[in-house]
Formats: sequence, C-alpha cells, structure tokens
Amino acid sequence: MNDVIFNELQTTRIYEKIVLQIRNLIKEGKLKPGDRLPAERELAKILGCSRTSLREACRVLESEGLIVSKPGGGRFIQKVDERVPGNARFNPVEILEKSAVMHFIEAREALEPRIADLASERAEDKDIVKMEAALKVLEEKLKNPEEKVEADSNFHLALAEATQNFVFVSLMETNLSMYRPVRKQTLQSEARYEQSLGEHRAILEAVKRKDRQAAVEAMKVHLQRIRENILKERE
Repeated sequence: MNDVIFNELQTTRIYEKIVLQIRNLIKEGKLKPGDRLPAERELAKILGCSRTSLREACRVLESEGLIVSKPGGGRFIQKVDERVPGNARFNPVEILEKSAVMHFIEAREALEPRIADLASERAEDKDIVKMEAALKVLEEKLKNPEEKVEADSNFHLALAEATQNFVFVSLMETNLSMYRPVRKQTLQSEARYEQSLGEHRAILEAVKRKDRQAAVEAMKVHLQRIRENILKERE
C-alpha cells in the first residue's frame, strides 16, 4: 500500500461553481459579449445560492475581465476589444480575457511612465536594492509562470514605492493583481521573457542614473512591447 499515490481532496466552494458555470456558458456561446446578466436577486434565486456567494463569484469574474459591473445598470458580459480580432483557435473566454488585458495595458500606459519619472527623481538606496532583488529573481528564468508573474509584480511595486507616493503604490497593487491568467501567458515565450528582462534592466539603470527622460522612455517601450505581444498572440 505504501506505493499507492493518493490525491488531496478538494473542496469546491459555491462561488467557484458559479464562476465555472458562467465561464462555460460564455465558452458555449450561450452568454455573449454585451449580454446583461439577470438582476442579482433573480440570478441568486435561479442558481439556488446566496447573494453573498454570487457577489464573490462576480468579483472573480470581474478580476478575470469576463464581466463588468455598471453602477445602477447591472452586470454585463465584457465586450470584445476591436483591437483583439476573433480567431477560431481561441474560445470566447480567452478572447474576452485578451480584451480585458488591453484595457489593463491602457491603464498602465497612463500610470507607469509617470511612476518611472518620479521614481528616477525620488528613489532612495533601499528602493534600488528592492528593484535589483526583484530583477535578480527575474534573471533566474524561473519555470513556474506564477513565480515569474510574482517577480515581475515585485519589480513594478518597488518602482511605485520609489515615488514615495502611497497612492501610486495602491493603484499598482490593484492593477497588477488583475488579469493574472493573461499575464502568465505573456511570460510563457522564452524569447519574450528574455526581451522583458532587458526592458526591466533599462528601466532600473535609468532610475539609478536619475535620468527621468530615459526612465519614462524605457517604461513606454516595455508597455508597448507587452501590447504588441498580446496582439501577436491573436494573429
């Protein structure tokens, strides 16, 4: 009996079942981009669950970019971004996730060049040490996509902390936690991973030199390459 391999038992929570059901309905085309979900009270009744479980499921689906909540207007299946054309090789869930990350990148393009600018002006020695440590982990070429994403996030968070502005840090923490499934995909390619390392090095070196313009430009290049990589995957 000692050589028998046992698997740990998994307990599925109600909200996880709701998330899976809605993802499957999207994948099967029964829920389409732009469709409005039933009102919360009605949908909870249909599913036979509490409104608390439903809200938790919706938070997960929103973080994945699959649904969007409109204040006073209900919840909708996210619309497909026109810059991410449909492709028969991808199911509707993947297309929506790609669309969501394009919005995510737009937000980063508005936020992170300014962060790089201020970091170059205000970074202290401890901030540089944090960024160098994060970059060292990235340079180890970790095989686990989750660990790659974590190391990448740590670099950008350290950069935000170097601005000495807690609002930037809070915004980055929120943004970097979104769309993790898609972010993992952007680091799968060995070529892209090597390229990303070079981009992070360029940002760090500019910050260390206190070259604000170079830091801003290096960040813009980094974000543009991420955008190009996402769109390339859709061709």
